[in-house]
Amino acid sequence: MRQILFFLPRVIFVFIFSFIIFSLIRTRFFKEYKYKSNSKREFVYSLFAGYASALSLILFMPNAYLSNKGIELSSNNFDFIGDFKERIHQGNWGVNIVPFRTIKNYINYSASFHIFSNIIGNILIFIPLAYMLIYLYKPLRNLKKFMITLTLISFFIEFFQFFMGRSVDIDDIILNLLGGLIAYLIFNLKSHFDQKD
Repeated sequence: MRQILFFLPRVIFVFIFSFIIFSLIRTRFFKEYKYKSNSKREFVYSLFAGYASALSLILFMPNAYLSNKGIELSSNNFDFIGDFKERIHQGNWGVNIVPFRTIKNYINYSASFHIFSNIIGNILIFIPLAYMLIYLYKPLRNLKKFMITLTLISFFIEFFQFFMGRSVDIDDIILNLLGGLIAYLIFNLKSHFDQKD
């Protein structure tokens, strides 16, 4: 619960700030793109900027910083707590490349809140991101291109988290891709029903 109370006001602030700044920058410096667009598409662009910024705050805030703030991490057994120097000097890499190992550990040994926030959360946070990507960029409506793009985004997140003192886990990539697939199905189902109307 402290995690939610810690992140919620920060995420709301970053989202609103990024939404407004992106909208202003696009209006001021990229008017030609707005003329070729429409109000709904522009709104989704601003939503995407706000959501991506808020998500970055959650994904790239170091565990060591959270721990110093008294925010309970899921478990020392699951999350690396330290910075990049500690990875190098102590040999505690905090990296899992075995698929489903972390997921099984959460299910077997962690509390319900941590199971939800770490397993279900990794799926849910990627659904809006993936949906907006499909909506904004038509080439990504091709499943193969979409999955390649989403895999690269998820890999980049895990790669960058390594240098931010966060745990790096192939299971996060798997869960992110699952969230992306759900978004892809939702988008295509919506498109299908829209065509029928």
